[in-house]
Amino acid sequence: MVVTVASTSVTPTIAPNRDFIAAHGEKLLRYCGVSVVNVLLGQGLLALCLVVVGLGGVVSQVIAASVSAIPAYLLSRRWVWKQRGPDSFRSEVLPFWTMALIGLVFAVSAIAVVERFTDSTPVLMATSLAAYGVVWIAKYVVLDKIMWHTPAAAGADDSST
Repeated sequence: MVVTVASTSVTPTIAPNRDFIAAHGEKLLRYCGVSVVNVLLGQGLLALCLVVVGLGGVVSQVIAASVSAIPAYLLSRRWVWKQRGPDSFRSEVLPFWTMALIGLVFAVSAIAVVERFTDSTPVLMATSLAAYGVVWIAKYVVLDKIMWHTPAAAGADDSST
């Protein structure tokens, strides 16, 4: 049996991906690294508050998110986006914490719903992870395109249009 394949070029779909990887690959890897640190710290604090301290899911999530947002901001600003100089409260700290608050509200809402059915620590932790995962991609776009738009990303973006 002979299978005929359409003779369309795949280069146009691959080229934009190469441009994206060239512009964002290293930065995305650093962002993932910060996320790993943030998840380990946040989930560790969440488990500590739930299991050791005996707090409820919502209060535990608020504590975990509040504490883990500090190193997430510092690592994101200095390591991922290579920003130097003084922090700007209005154009950096406030938007970052606003995004952290959006993630927190989403996670707390999800945990409050799930907590009606179970108080299982692994289930509550998985709920937290899933909620933050939804916000993760949008946060990268906002940080990269609006808040800490770097010349390297700008140059690569201009070549693909």
